[in-house]
Amino acid sequence: MAVDMPHKDVPPPLELVKSRIEELLPPAANEEIAGAAAVIDVRDPERFESGHLADAINISSGEGARGAHEAAFADAVEKAAGGRDKRVILFCGEGNRSARTADALANEHGFENVASVIGGVKLWSELGLPIEGEVVVGDEEAETQYSGEEDTT
Repeated sequence: MAVDMPHKDVPPPLELVKSRIEELLPPAANEEIAGAAAVIDVRDPERFESGHLADAINISSGEGARGAHEAAFADAVEKAAGGRDKRVILFCGEGNRSARTADALANEHGFENVASVIGGVKLWSELGLPIEGEVVVGDEEAETQYSGEEDTT
């Protein structure tokens, strides 16, 4: 008897996720942000409040980006960006949760122009790019890890 398991409960390996999304290095993302791209920070509100990009909008995709599979999450991103065809640049702490979120938005919710920032706000800050507040990175990325999966960011 076949068992139909929801894909959000058995996430694909991070390497697969990253192979099917667009990733940007912070300097390239910074150039786009100066244009008309919507910047979405998918971390938890507490981490966002500690430190974030100036124009970022906080829409948490939840632990391990599980919330990114929900229609309400996609609708919130669509509203913030001005449409599913608009440029959306996603940030998290180190680039894993945002990668999983980008994958869900592009491959489940029909977003046409979404990218995840490699290294997240941690690398962004380390490169001296502008941050409001102080970037706190710690256990957050552990939330995006599943047993047997190595961090590739």
